[in-house]
Amino acid sequence: MDERLPTGIEGFDLLVQGGFPAHTVNLVAGPAGSGKSLFALHFAYNGARRFGEAAMYLVLEETKASLMRVMRTFGMGYEDLERSERLLMIDLGELRVAGPEGSAVGFRELQDFLASSLKAARVRRLVIDSLSAVGLHYATSGEYRERLFAFSRFLRSQDVTTVLITESVDPHGLTGHGVEQFIADSFVHLGLEDVKGELRRTLTVRKMRFTKHDTTKHPMYITPAGLVIASDEKVV
Repeated sequence: MDERLPTGIEGFDLLVQGGFPAHTVNLVAGPAGSGKSLFALHFAYNGARRFGEAAMYLVLEETKASLMRVMRTFGMGYEDLERSERLLMIDLGELRVAGPEGSAVGFRELQDFLASSLKAARVRRLVIDSLSAVGLHYATSGEYRERLFAFSRFLRSQDVTTVLITESVDPHGLTGHGVEQFIADSFVHLGLEDVKGELRRTLTVRKMRFTKHDTTKHPMYITPAGLVIASDEKVV
């Protein structure tokens, strides 16, 4: 079997033959509040803490302070990992500018930054949170898709396994621009459904190349220790 990078999320790795295939670009999408950032934090934190793989988390929407607060809430001790540079949380949000052109952070700027920093920090796991912020940089969906395609090729050429986050703004759409899932090697969709007045979180692995993966929609729970996927249950 090809090398796998486990997420360490209870129940998830059982669905995908042990984790994400190495050197792939993986998309996690869903509506606001569905648990996307928490999923990515598990991937980065567990990589650094449990599996000895340096991780970099690029923050483009939320602040670094907000994500650190989330980590403390779920018992993810961060300070020693930061000191040893095993988990680098980098806030690029200050590069965003107000105005009609949206964000100053496009894929070109991200690639320039990563080209000089990934190897220097010996990063094996990368998270970009999120593509929704990068999308503000582009005037048309065609330009966004073209740039994302080139950026994904760059990521695959690096010795890194990437998780990209995007938000589903349209309740009937799966991703922000409707193209991200076709460019990524895998697509994990997190759902947030109203069932009899109660919000129910779900997870579905809709796509994963090089993997015999589960395609069932499963319940997902946020517990005091973080995310848990009920891999032996299905949502109908």
